[in-house]
Parts: sequence; structure tokens; C-alpha cells
Amino acid sequence: MFKTLKWRGVFSLAFLLVALPAAASASGWSEGAPMSTGRAFAGGALLGSDFYVIGGDSTSGPRTVAEIYDMRGNIWRAAPALPVGLQQFGVAAHGGRLFVSGGYEAPAPQRQDFVTSDGTSSLADVAEAGDTANGWVYDPRVGTWLGIADMPSRRAGHGLVSIGDRIYALGGRGGSASRVWAYDPGTDSWAAVGDAMPAPRVAAAYVAVDGRIYAIGGLSDGAATSRVDIFDPSTGKWTSGPALPAPRSGHVAALLDGKVHVTGGEQRVPPRTYGDHFVLDLANSRWEQAKPMPTPRHGSVAAAADGKFVVVGGSPGAGVYTVFTESDVVDIYSSE
Repeated sequence: MFKTLKWRGVFSLAFLLVALPAAASASGWSEGAPMSTGRAFAGGALLGSDFYVIGGDSTSGPRTVAEIYDMRGNIWRAAPALPVGLQQFGVAAHGGRLFVSGGYEAPAPQRQDFVTSDGTSSLADVAEAGDTANGWVYDPRVGTWLGIADMPSRRAGHGLVSIGDRIYALGGRGGSASRVWAYDPGTDSWAAVGDAMPAPRVAAAYVAVDGRIYAIGGLSDGAATSRVDIFDPSTGKWTSGPALPAPRSGHVAALLDGKVHVTGGEQRVPPRTYGDHFVLDLANSRWEQAKPMPTPRHGSVAAAADGKFVVVGGSPGAGVYTVFTESDVVDIYSSE
């Protein structure tokens, strides 16, 4: 039996059987209430027990949609939409607010003059997604999105992590993407901090642990890596962490009960998505293998709270199949 998915496009049965394995009954995992819209490359951040899932990809370009998953009640409700459509951007919760930076933005259509086959001219609306340096903040008490200072340059596919009184942008692609940028909400300003990121990468997973930031896996020089690098904002230095059991990109990670949980990811050639579930025991710096996620996919978002590791959306189709197979699935791993 297949898990509930919202599909776009028509594919052969052979592809469906490869891209969408049957749901497995595995202790530890259960299925939550699905999103109202299937999305990949969205952004997600947790405010209390509310998991905000905003933006994401679609066949028509980056989206503005925002929804809130109640981690305790297992229900969804609508949230104010982003001012612009975004995908592959950074998002972090800080001081009871959501902060968003960069990503691929859906611009307003521009009128362009085209010459048709019969030699006459014609006007048409053209809009292409491009990377951006723009930033936004959302305060639930106000209920609206407001602009913040732009990042020093455009960046997409990066992580945004809150530590102390700063928010750090790490990794991704764009200008100076190997540098760590710190945003100060008090002064609404960005600054480069610390050493450059070892093995700069995109589509990694980022987790805050005891005042440090773990950069896990990702695409480095076009290939998935298993390396784990740890940034300490107090010193600006990077150290090496225990490598993943296997190279991964497009995966998700979250800290649950003192352990780092990692799942999902993709391989583009040949197209494949993963459901492997790796758990880093921080006490002994060793990775263990846990029950796999029932629906292998990449480009998801994840959060952990109240003994649950929640993985939302993404796509079971890798590479060019991503936007045609966007998922509304919510998989929940319980540590109890």
C-alpha cells in the first residue's frame, strides 16, 4: 500500500514502483496528518510546538504558501504567506520570531518583446527564478512579514542556524559561499565571522548542539560527501566530527533527546532517494543505524520536539523528477 502523496505529472508504472516504495510497518515511525500542499525545498522552523513549513518548489516556480504543523495536536493550519515565492532558502527561529534569508526567488514577470515566426513582434510576461540576498522576519504576535537587511551577497541552498544572540548563514552556493555570515537582529546587520567553511558545500543539513553548529554531509565539488564539520561561533574555528556512515545530500537532521537524527537524501545518477536513518550518539561520537524512514525522499524539512522527529514533504523522485513528485507526507519517529 502506498503512502498518501500528491503527484504532478504522469509517469509509467515502472517509474512509480522505483520512486515510491510501499510503506513499511516499522516500529518507531508513524504517519502524521499530511500537508494541504505537496512541496520540496521548503523551509522549516519550530516556534514552541508549531512547526512552520514555508515556501518550496513547484512546476510553476518558487511558492509563497505557509502552513503550521501542530507537533502535539497533529493538525495543520494556515499561516501568512511569504511576500515572495522562495525555495532552497535559509530559515531559523530566534527570539520567538522566524528569520528567512536568500534562496531562489520568484520575481515579478517582466514584459519582453519577442519576434514571432511570421516576423511580427509580440509582448509576453517572462519570469525566471534567481538567487537572492533578500531577508525577511515574521513575528506571530504581529502576523505579518517584514523585510530585514540583505545578506552581503546572494546565496541559496544554505543553512540558517540560531546560536546565542546571532543567526548564522553557512554553506550554499553564491558569492563568498564558503564564508560564515552572522546576522545581528538587534542592529539588523550582517558580518563575516570566523574561518571559511572546510569543503564548501550545498544541500547539507545543519544542527545546533551545545552552542556549536554541525554541518552534515552535502554536495561538495558536485559529489555527495559524508564529512561532518563543526563550527564554534565563540572561537570562529571549525573542527571535524564523526563522518556519516554514507555520503548524503538533500537530507534532513534534527536534535532529539541528545542525539542527532539524519534521514533522507538523493542520488541523481542514476536517480534514487534514500530512507536510511542514522543517529549520532553525542556521548560517544558514534553513528548508529535506526529504523529507516518509511517514505524515502529528499528536499524535506524536519524538526524535533516532545520525543518526536518529524519529517515533512520533500520528493520521492530525484533530480529532474523532483518537481513532478512533490510529497505532502509527514513521517514521525518516536524515541519513546
